[in-house]
Amino acid sequence: MPSALSATPAVLTVELDPEQIMRRRPPEALSRDNAEVLAAPIADDLRRIVGEDIAESGFVMPAALYDLTELLRPGLPMVEALLDVYRGSLRGGPFIPQLLALGSNAGRFPESAIAPLRRPGSGPLLAIPFALVAPGEQLDPLRRKLENVLLEKGRAGLATDRAVRQLMGVDPVNLSYATFHDLSALMKVQLEHAQFGDLWRLIEAALYRPDSIEDCQLESGNRFLGTGGDVWTPWQSLDAWAAHHEASAEEAIRGYGDWVRQQRQYLSGLESHGIAVHAVAPSKGVASADPEVALSVAQAHVIDPQQPWYREIITEDPTAERAAIVTLTEQADPQLGPIAYTALVQAADGELLSLVHDYPVMPAGMQAVIGHWQARAEALGAQWRLERPGHIVAAGHPAALQPWLETRGNA
Repeated sequence: MPSALSATPAVLTVELDPEQIMRRRPPEALSRDNAEVLAAPIADDLRRIVGEDIAESGFVMPAALYDLTELLRPGLPMVEALLDVYRGSLRGGPFIPQLLALGSNAGRFPESAIAPLRRPGSGPLLAIPFALVAPGEQLDPLRRKLENVLLEKGRAGLATDRAVRQLMGVDPVNLSYATFHDLSALMKVQLEHAQFGDLWRLIEAALYRPDSIEDCQLESGNRFLGTGGDVWTPWQSLDAWAAHHEASAEEAIRGYGDWVRQQRQYLSGLESHGIAVHAVAPSKGVASADPEVALSVAQAHVIDPQQPWYREIITEDPTAERAAIVTLTEQADPQLGPIAYTALVQAADGELLSLVHDYPVMPAGMQAVIGHWQARAEALGAQWRLERPGHIVAAGHPAALQPWLETRGNA
């Protein structure tokens, strides 16, 4: 009885001049007819590089350019989708080696789950993915051969170069073949060179070790706990950072700025690979040296994504019936932009009723915080002020965020 169909993925890497791609989106996916025109020389290249026995396997390829982050995702969904497409083409019949090229029709990609994202700034190394498909026992030796020879001998032929240039409208600096493992090795080198080795550890674990617990703690104080293809990260406020480091206002603004910068860079990097990141409210136990304990606590204290900010309460009157003025101070770093919002609720005589700091845990949280407090002021029948001093307002030793009291009335 033949074994179930299996797939082994690889790519044609398309290296472009950064000036050519970084200012615009990758080109649109090819039409169905042009997809077949491109697939033919790629299949010829593979027979030349790997050997004629490759013709005994099936070949399926989406005719589009993808950023590497679109391919290296937990569970490798691109591979599963291509295998599903190939299975579907057999209509329940026996395995038949055939070439399937997926192209767009009237601007729509046939498989929306793997449609190219074409994000601005993608590249300069893009890729055309494909998969070889065959029954498991037939594919295993071919998979090993790909791993051994594809990167070493995998320069694309002239016909492929010509097809890519003419059909996709790009001028490649280099065209070569690689396996997904080769792509992983390349990304590891790139991230480590850019001093993001811990980021690669989290991505690699999500891709290849989903059952493990990956614990990354940065010198800046950030912590990321990964398992099952997701990552949990405890949030930290400027006040907490300053208290931990016994820092003055100047030291806290600089040091906490480093923490925020790292946090945003890691969140952006993880999310670009389709890795879900869960912000965690500070709580006892999340700082445990035992990763299993820290992860368990973190999973129990995830910040509700429907309210995408972490709230640090200094003092709060839950009713605030005497509220007359609600002032929101945007705490902004000149390079990082807003990092927090300080809400000050006062009575008509100036008495302090509430003082809280709201930290957006994702970009959408910035407008969400502003909208929340503006609505709160309206519900209380209070005057509404939004202050944007253009810097972080902090004082004391250890430092603490402060509201901006030099009213400018720029709500």
